[in-house]
Amino acid sequence: SSDGYGLAAPDQFILYNNLVLEGTRLNPRGFISPLSQNAFQFYRYKLLGSFEENGKTISKIRVTPKRKGEPLFTGEINVVEDDRQLYSVDLLLTKIQQLELLDSLRFVQMNKQDPIGTWMLSSQILYPSLKRFGFDVYGSFVNIYTDYNLSPQWSSRFFDRTILRYRDSSNKRSLADWDKIRPVPLMEDELGDYLKKDSLEKLRQSPAYLDSLNKIRNKFTVPKAILTGQTLYSRGDWFQLSMNSLLEQVNFNPAEGWLLNSKLSWQRKLDSGASRRSWSGNLTLRYGFANKHFSPSTTVVYNFGSKLRRSMALSLGKQVFQFNAQSPITEQGNTLSSLLYEENRIKSYEAQFLRVSYSTGLGAGFTLSGNVQFQDRMPLDNRTNYTWIDRKDRSYTPNFPVELTASNIARHQVVQAIVSFRWQPGSRYIELPERIVNIGSNKPVFQLQLNTAFKNILGSDADFVKWKLEMSDALNFKLKGQLQYRVGVGGFLRSAHVPLPDLVHFNGNISPLATAYLNSFQLLQLYKLSHSESFYWLAHVEYNLRGFITNKIPLLRKTGAYLVTGLNTCYVDASRKHLEWFIGFDNIFKQIRIDYVMARQPGQPLLTGIRFGFKGPSIR
Repeated sequence: SSDGYGLAAPDQFILYNNLVLEGTRLNPRGFISPLSQNAFQFYRYKLLGSFEENGKTISKIRVTPKRKGEPLFTGEINVVEDDRQLYSVDLLLTKIQQLELLDSLRFVQMNKQDPIGTWMLSSQILYPSLKRFGFDVYGSFVNIYTDYNLSPQWSSRFFDRTILRYRDSSNKRSLADWDKIRPVPLMEDELGDYLKKDSLEKLRQSPAYLDSLNKIRNKFTVPKAILTGQTLYSRGDWFQLSMNSLLEQVNFNPAEGWLLNSKLSWQRKLDSGASRRSWSGNLTLRYGFANKHFSPSTTVVYNFGSKLRRSMALSLGKQVFQFNAQSPITEQGNTLSSLLYEENRIKSYEAQFLRVSYSTGLGAGFTLSGNVQFQDRMPLDNRTNYTWIDRKDRSYTPNFPVELTASNIARHQVVQAIVSFRWQPGSRYIELPERIVNIGSNKPVFQLQLNTAFKNILGSDADFVKWKLEMSDALNFKLKGQLQYRVGVGGFLRSAHVPLPDLVHFNGNISPLATAYLNSFQLLQLYKLSHSESFYWLAHVEYNLRGFITNKIPLLRKTGAYLVTGLNTCYVDASRKHLEWFIGFDNIFKQIRIDYVMARQPGQPLLTGIRFGFKGPSIR
């Protein structure tokens, strides 16, 4: 794309560090350098000979891993004897050395000495290769490093939060300018490739091509309608119109029976390129065939902001909500549990609502979002006992949290305002001509949310002030894996009247399929610990060893499995607390995770269970 910026940062992978290629998708732990502090524990070295160049004696050394399955290089390093500096390296990584995504990666570097004797990296080339579905894929990525400034004089405000800037003129250089500064001439096949892509880009911008492309993309097919949904595109993708798939539209629960939940989404761009100005929205039409309730709703969103992202949204209509507003259970998962196991896991109510929302980036790692909403809530009771497999030992439970109440909610109204702050200290940015991209930092993320209900406004019955503060982070232990955690505190500053949906709800799970690992409790009943107390705390901790230990076990090494362990806990008071710990394997064949979970609650025997997880969308 002639309008693209590439975002190709000139990374230098320095072998003087203990780990190389760290933080890439090639291996989450990185690879141990042949020059690391503990290199003799991992490598064997053999002197192959020496040669003279520019008056320097250079030793050629063969490096070989001591053990298979470790993240180690194989190849040669050349060392300047008197200076004890690297002259060049030619190293190789393969699958057996825990290389992911690729079959092999050749790593070549050259160093040079400046006139005053300082050695610096001058070039770096990566040669990736892989074979998939009978196709051989290979390439080369060349970086040339010049114009070093070894005595920089920085102004007091030179360093700020922006690490990379692309000026408005970035894509307006002439071919002669690029040829003048290009350190490596283009090869013949590269020249041909650029000419071909330039011609293809012009063709793809022509009205005839865009019309023919849309004729194919917009063609209705039965598989798309059933599995993925149908999307219609206008010329140049200025406007898109989408309908969700039939698998998402058709569901079942005993309160509504079979239901049709059709969602029509649209997006209208207001500017070309990567500008953020756009309109989007959706229209949802929901109908339950057992209760004969028609629930239409719509949302309109305006995205804007010259640099930082901002948006405003208006939502209104009639909708079915879960008592737990975080909606931890999907419609598809509840359909299967209802029809196969006669178990209605979703507990829901119906409400007419109006919501106005606003969100903006503030810079310096801050994001602000908030909404004001009105709900006129009505109970939904079971209307059918239909199921595919009639379980003699069970029947559908009522469509409300039986752990909290013996009867369904009465009709009531709520007016509330929710304000959320998100802050990640040390956040850094990439600045493009039309927008700023927040790439985060290595510091924890803090989130504060305040929720206030206003009594007697528009008939509101609720009267409370709720708050929560959370901190989350991922700590990289390099070769020993990664530790992720999310801890939080919260409660009610005022709880004069708290309707059932507005209680603090912990995300439980009674399904064999795992719910969000750092945001749920795998062996906790869904509403057992819901409350309106003034204080509570929770913690989710997960340690993923990412191949540490398992890479030494032959059978597990072939599956790519990672050992994972951790705990989830929450505390309301001495009689309402939950602690669970787990151990399992993640990344099995890159897709599967299996955990064995044990849990303790006051006055209860030890709970145990197995949870299965999959990468990608779930049907919990």
